[in-house]
Amino acid sequence: MKKNFMEGSVYQKPRKVDFYIYKEDFEAALLGSLGQSAMAICAKTGLTKGKVTYRLRKAGVRLGDYRNGESSIARLVLRNMRPTLERELHAHLKAL
Repeated sequence: MKKNFMEGSVYQKPRKVDFYIYKEDFEAALLGSLGQSAMAICAKTGLTKGKVTYRLRKAGVRLGDYRNGESSIARLVLRNMRPTLERELHAHLKAL
């Protein structure tokens, strides 16, 4: 560990990303695959935005794929939730 000359703080080398050891790494990839924004993932995991985007890149997760319905998880969620969503939308539109 090196001591920072200006601030007197101790520099720590960044740790490696490991989705099986560190819960927050896995959680970032999971939430990203469900389409959560980077800022929402930051709030839930305590990671910085840079760390979140790095972990998503390492996991091969692209937030836009979920939002655009291109990922396998997005298609699965839509297929399973469609009947419920249609019922709720019909009820909402009738109330207008």
